[in-house]
Amino acid sequence: MKYTAGQAAKAAGISKATITRALKSGKISGLKDDSGTWTIDPAELHRVFPPVAGAPPETQTMKRPATPEETGETAALKRENQMLREALADAKQERDRWHQIAERLSIARPAPAPDHPKPAAGFWSRLFGKGRGD
Repeated sequence: MKYTAGQAAKAAGISKATITRALKSGKISGLKDDSGTWTIDPAELHRVFPPVAGAPPETQTMKRPATPEETGETAALKRENQMLREALADAKQERDRWHQIAERLSIARPAPAPDHPKPAAGFWSRLFGKGRGD
């Protein structure tokens, strides 16, 4: 079975662009069909690019489920996410409450200054009679 450029990239653990550059430069040989798809012999590919350890054999295709299963870790992350969303909502409510209090305080009229009685005349004023209107 021959590789396509994408399958060759996966088998060698490199990018598809690296495979096509190697093909165009002549570093590895392959055939290009009428639709523009490259076909590469596995022996030719691995002559230049060593296979990746644990790469699936060329006759097998990897099948993945359409959606990942929910694991214990996924469920725990969903619970944590929900708790964080609730905490954020509480913080926003608290922020809005403090914002309203600040607005009310900034709009409120300032309290009038207290009236201070005139201080009693000092010793010298009383002695010389100044400040009484004499």
